[in-house]
Amino acid sequence: MARPILARYGDEATYHTNVSRPGPVPGALDFTTSHWGYNPLSVYSEDCGLIVVSDTEVGMFWNFSDY
Repeated sequence: MARPILARYGDEATYHTNVSRPGPVPGALDFTTSHWGYNPLSVYSEDCGLIVVSDTEVGMFWNFSDY
């Protein structure tokens, strides 16, 4: 479901995240594991997301949860 949304940024967009948990594919991150590695930006127990930058716009997709 993310491909149609991210396609609007084009092939030259750059992607930035605070998630550091490597996935099974080299160079990929695993957002499905229950033990993520990330550097939170807030005081919430779950604080992770993606920033997409293109020549014409910036998108921010973020999740905050406090269990």
